[in-house]
Amino acid sequence: MSTSQTSRGERLRRMRERFLAELPERIDELERGWSHVLETAGRPAALEAFHRPVHSLAGTAGTFGQPGLGDQAREIEDVLERLGQSEEESARLELFERIGARLKALRQDAARIRPEALETAAAVEPTRLEPIPSETSGELPSCLLLIEEDRASAEDLVEQLGYYGWNVIWCESLARARAVLETQRIRAIVSDCSPLPEGGVSAPPSSASPNRTGTEPPLIMVSSHWNWDARLAAVRSGADACLSKPIDVHGLADLLDKLTCTRPSDPYRVLILDDSVPLGDYYVAVLRDAGMLAYAISKPSALLDSIATFEPELILLDLYMPDCNGIEAARVVRQEERHAGIPIVFLSGESDRQQQLSAMGTGADDFLTKPIPDADLIRAVELRVSRFRSLTALIRQDSLTGLLNRIAFDLHLESEVARSSRSDAPLVLAILDIDHFKQVNDTYGHPVGDRVIKSLAQMLRKRLRRHDVIGRYGGEEFSVLMPDTTIAAAEKVMNALREQFALLRLPNAGGHFQCTFSAGLAELDDHYSSIALTSTADAALYQAKRLGRNRVVCANADSGAATPP
Repeated sequence: MSTSQTSRGERLRRMRERFLAELPERIDELERGWSHVLETAGRPAALEAFHRPVHSLAGTAGTFGQPGLGDQAREIEDVLERLGQSEEESARLELFERIGARLKALRQDAARIRPEALETAAAVEPTRLEPIPSETSGELPSCLLLIEEDRASAEDLVEQLGYYGWNVIWCESLARARAVLETQRIRAIVSDCSPLPEGGVSAPPSSASPNRTGTEPPLIMVSSHWNWDARLAAVRSGADACLSKPIDVHGLADLLDKLTCTRPSDPYRVLILDDSVPLGDYYVAVLRDAGMLAYAISKPSALLDSIATFEPELILLDLYMPDCNGIEAARVVRQEERHAGIPIVFLSGESDRQQQLSAMGTGADDFLTKPIPDADLIRAVELRVSRFRSLTALIRQDSLTGLLNRIAFDLHLESEVARSSRSDAPLVLAILDIDHFKQVNDTYGHPVGDRVIKSLAQMLRKRLRRHDVIGRYGGEEFSVLMPDTTIAAAEKVMNALREQFALLRLPNAGGHFQCTFSAGLAELDDHYSSIALTSTADAALYQAKRLGRNRVVCANADSGAATPP
C-alpha cells in the first residue's frame, strides 16, 4: 500500500473515531429534544427541533461505518412523519411510545459499539475510487519525436514547430528513434512512412500492432502518397492521424494540441454546505482524495461569501439545517445572477421522492441520498462539473481560436485586479494587435486571415504560462493578463513572442508570407480600476502603432503615458 493510501486511510479512521466519541452526546441531545416534545405535548416547533438531529444522524451514521444506527434514526423519522399527519389522540400516543422505544434501542445499539468496529468499518466501508496519480512537477514538457529521412524537411519542421513551443527531437531512422524513446519523455511522434514494396507502411516504434494500450504517445504519419491501402496499413499500425506532404505546419500544430491536450484541466472546485461539521470534513477528504479542490462550511450565512472567494463549480447542499433549510439557501444563491449557472446538488437523508422533486424545483441539478458510497459521490460530482465546464466553455470561448471571448476576459480582468489590489501583487495587462491585418485579408483572403489569427492564438497559448489569461478581444486584437509579473518581465516575454511570430512562415496559395504584431503593456497601480488598466494598455498599443508597428510599448506607471522602447 502506498504512503498516500496509508495516510488517507488513517485520516478517515480518525474521522470515524471522532464520530463514535461524539455519539453519546448526540444521543443525549436526542433524548433532551424528545423530553421537550413530551413536555409540550408534541407542538410542531418542538417536533421540528427534535427532527433536525435525528435527520443528521440518519445521514451521518452510515457514512461513518455505522449503517445500523442510521437505520434506527430513519425509522424514528418515519414515525415522526406519521405523527405530524395524525390527529387522533390514541394514535398519537401510540406513536409517542414507538419513538421512545426507538430512542432506547438506539442508545443500546450505540453502547454495544466497540473500538474494533472501526477496523471492520474501515475494511468494508466505504466503497472508494482511487485517485488518478497526478504530476507534481507542472505540465509535461512539449517534446516531439520527428522521424524523417530528409534533413532539409526536418530542419524546417524543427524550426517552425519550435515557435509553437515544441521541443523537437529529430531522428533519421527507426533504430535511432527507438533509442530516444527509451531515454526521453515524448509527448507525440510524427513519422514519415514511405510505402514499402509489399504495400504496407513502415511503422514507428511503440505502435507496431493495433493492440495499443492507450499509454503510448499519439502517432501522426506523414507521406507524399496516400491511398486506401496505405491509410488502412497506417491505421493498423496504430496511427492516430495521417497527413500529406508538404506538411501544413500550422495544421500540424493544431492537431498536436488536440491529440496531446497540452493544457491539463484544473482540479474541480466543490463547495459543501452541511451543518454537520464532521460530515462536511469527510466529504472534503473524499473529494480531495479524488484530486478535487473541496471546501466545507456549516453556516448558510457564509454561503455567498464562500462562493465569491472560492468560486466553486458545484455546490453540495444539505437539505435540513437549523435557521435556514437547503431550499431557502438555494433560492438565495439563484437570486444572484452571477451565480445562476453554478450546479447545485442536494445531499440529504430525505428519501421521499416528492420532497426531493420539491427541493429540485429551486433550480437544483440533482438530489443524492445519504449515506452515499464515496465512489457514487465522486462520479456524480465529476459528471456535473464536467458538464458545467463544457457549457461554460461554449459561452465563454471565442469560436475561432478557443481563447476567452471579450466578455469572459473582462470578468477575469475584474477578478484579477481585485485580487492583486488586496494582496499588493504585481499585475500586467498586454493588448496585442496584428500589424496591417486588413492588408492580409485584402491580399490573401479571409480564410488566410483566419489562419493568421489562429497561429498567433496557438503561439500565445503554448508559450505563455498556464496561469496567464489569454483572450481574443475581437478581430485581430488579443489581450493577455499576466498575474504576479512585473512590467519589465512582461516586456521581455512579449518581445520574445513578437520576434518569434515574425519568423513564422504563414501559408497562402502562392507560397508563404510573414506577419508581425504590436503590443501595449500597462501595470496595475494603486489608482487603477480594470477599465483604467485597459485604457492605459490600449493607449500604449496606439503608441506602438504610431511609432512604426512591430514593437512593444510599456505605459509609464506614474503618468499613464506610453514609454517607447
